[in-house]
Amino acid sequence: MLKAFLLFLVSAYSFGEIEFSGHVKTFMVTQEALYEEPRTYQSQNNVRFMLDDQEANLAWELHYQINPIFMSRQLSAEQSDLIQTERRYRFGDITQIIGEVNPKHFFIQNLDRLNVQLRLAKGDLTLGRQAISFGSARVINPTDIFIPFDAIVFDQEYRVGVDAIRYQSPLGELGEFDLGIVFGSSRNESAAFLQLSNNYWGKDLQFTISRFDEQNLLGAGLQTAIGQFGFWFEIAKVYGQREYTRISSGFDYAFSERAFGQIEYHYNGANIDKHRDREENYKNPRLPAGIFLFGEHYLIPSFNYQLGPLWNLALQGIFNISDDSSFLSLAASYSVKANVDANITYYRFHGDKNNSEYGLNPDMAYLGLSYYF
Repeated sequence: MLKAFLLFLVSAYSFGEIEFSGHVKTFMVTQEALYEEPRTYQSQNNVRFMLDDQEANLAWELHYQINPIFMSRQLSAEQSDLIQTERRYRFGDITQIIGEVNPKHFFIQNLDRLNVQLRLAKGDLTLGRQAISFGSARVINPTDIFIPFDAIVFDQEYRVGVDAIRYQSPLGELGEFDLGIVFGSSRNESAAFLQLSNNYWGKDLQFTISRFDEQNLLGAGLQTAIGQFGFWFEIAKVYGQREYTRISSGFDYAFSERAFGQIEYHYNGANIDKHRDREENYKNPRLPAGIFLFGEHYLIPSFNYQLGPLWNLALQGIFNISDDSSFLSLAASYSVKANVDANITYYRFHGDKNNSEYGLNPDMAYLGLSYYF
């Protein structure tokens, strides 16, 4: 599969009008010892090739990603912190693991984009594997069900693609009509959605209806300014076999040209028991669509400071108020060159190891390097 794809890249790029780009990322990870397990060292890598062609009435894109992962002890692909391994909303897919399975090193591949977009007179029709995201909140979007990133995942630059037919059309100058069907491997893993968005009186409003996992979702979102603060509110109500409500709301504020902060509250009405489901979810992650948090009430503050033209410092915390556990991340990033970035990040987890969401997670640190071409 990889050889065929590389051959296609070379032949397609030779046409001249097709744009070829991508990136190579590497993360050197150290993870503290936990219980009887020793300290773990990992080399997690991400190589992504991208082809796209933009014409007046027709556009297409193709993204192929391969992740070589090397570990000092046995771990599964689902326990990799680099990538999102879930493939819920895909009609069919290529084999995820390349070659023989080895508990200490393996290669994960992902055909992440493969779509054609028809640019019609009143809108765009996109057919194939594509990224779909919803929401007004900054961190956790209750209306977003199509494989949002877990906050712990290192690389969140590209969302996981899903198989869909999607039609998007402008509503006035700032609004959009968005309708689509998402195809999974079965009826339970397929979905449909309608989203309407527009700006009224300086406020961005969003309304969402979706059908997924034999359940219905009704959602709404608001983004506006209150004085010098940015404000957002998003709510989703899910009806069906499992009924629950999710809410996110928060403020952001620019302290200066260099300093920016925000805080978000999230209510997760699904309220999943992590200790009951933990082993099952690691082996076959099937939490309710769009949910990666197990608790009920969360506060999520973050702060960014531009240390200089090339340096940036970022701090974020996810505090589970219900069980007094937390996940803190501190990251410093540096722009080495126009197409080379470096960062060093530390993850700190706190909580009761036997009765909290984050207490079981070992602290970790990683050095990341990214090259874009």
